[in-house]
Amino acid sequence: MKMIEITGLRKTFNRGAPNEVRALQGIDLDIDEGDFVTIIGTNGSGKSTLLNAVAGVFLPDRGAIKIDGIDVSRTKDYMRAKFISRVFQNPYMGTAPDMTIAENLLLAVQRGGRRCPKISLNRACMTRFEGEVALLEMNLEKRLLTIMGALSGGQRQALTLLMAVIKPPKVRLSTILGRRRNDD
Repeated sequence: MKMIEITGLRKTFNRGAPNEVRALQGIDLDIDEGDFVTIIGTNGSGKSTLLNAVAGVFLPDRGAIKIDGIDVSRTKDYMRAKFISRVFQNPYMGTAPDMTIAENLLLAVQRGGRRCPKISLNRACMTRFEGEVALLEMNLEKRLLTIMGALSGGQRQALTLLMAVIKPPKVRLSTILGRRRNDD
C-alpha cells in the first residue's frame, strides 16, 4: 500500500516578485508503507520544502499529497498530526519550552487526538514516561517535571526523538543536515 503519494506537486514562493523561487516543480513520488527514504540534494534543491509540504507547513500551489490514501493537500498542519511525527534539525524546535518534559511527552502521546485534550499526568502516566525516558540513558527519568527550556540542546533533541515515536505515526519526517566529505 502507498503510504505517501505525491503527484504534480508545485510550490513557488514570492510569485511575481524579483526574489521569486520555484521550489517544487511537478514532483511525483510514491512511498510504500514500511519504506525508509532519504532525500539528498544540494542547498536550495527543495528537500526541506518537500518535507514541509508533506507536513502541511504550507499548501501547495498545485498537485496532490495523499497520506495512507487520504488526500491531505488542503489540510492544515495540525490536522495532519494524526498521521505525521516530525524531528527537526534544530534541537530547539519540536518541543514546548515552557512546559515540562512530562507535559511535552503527554502532548506527543495525544498527537492527532482532540484539540483540547484533558491533561492528566496521573501516576500510571508518569511511570510510563519514566520508563520511556530511561531508555535514552541520559538520567532524565527523575526530572520529568523539569521545564523543557532548561535542558541542553542534546537533551531536547533526544526527547524530541522520543516524542516522535512514543505514539507510532503513519509517517516520520526528519530533517538532518550532513556534511559532504571531500575525499581528495
